[in-house]
Amino acid sequence: MRNWLFLSLIVLLLTSCGNGEEVQETEIYQIRSIGTLSTTEYTLGKIIHWDDEGEWYKFGDRKILLSCKATVKAGVNLNSIKESDIKTEGNKITIQLPPPEIVSFEMDPDLIRTEMTDVNGFRANFSQAEKSKALQKGEESIRKDLQKLNILDEAEQNAKIFIVDFYKNLGFEQVIVHEAPKDKRNTNPDN
Repeated sequence: MRNWLFLSLIVLLLTSCGNGEEVQETEIYQIRSIGTLSTTEYTLGKIIHWDDEGEWYKFGDRKILLSCKATVKAGVNLNSIKESDIKTEGNKITIQLPPPEIVSFEMDPDLIRTEMTDVNGFRANFSQAEKSKALQKGEESIRKDLQKLNILDEAEQNAKIFIVDFYKNLGFEQVIVHEAPKDKRNTNPDN
């Protein structure tokens, strides 16, 4: 009797640990609880050069050279995965990836520097408001540069790797991740 009970426990343990067991539906959709997955981070620098020659009634000119850096993070919002975006068939799972997006854009005030100013004639130094206006132009320039970089492609590829690993760890043997259409991408974190 004792051997039979021991053998039953071993058989039960081995069958519960096998790869053939189906993944629970709650585990399949658990990926949404991760929320926004930042997979790529860039630090971009910009030099801003501004010549202010003034008006005809102002004698002299002014020049300023500012440097700034922005940290940009990109990734995907896994919370936006709908049930219709995930299809399972045995040990195969197919997922429609949400579009990659710029998750955050931060310009660190500690990394903003006035590199050079040149004021001559009867002109006044640049005010803080004028420097802020120049920095806004720098931020706009960095945001335009983001469209030329492959940050969203990189974020999407890294998210695909994460998702494949996530579902393989759940027991799926084949994980297919479809990318979002390119026109669905968001390069502005404020939208």
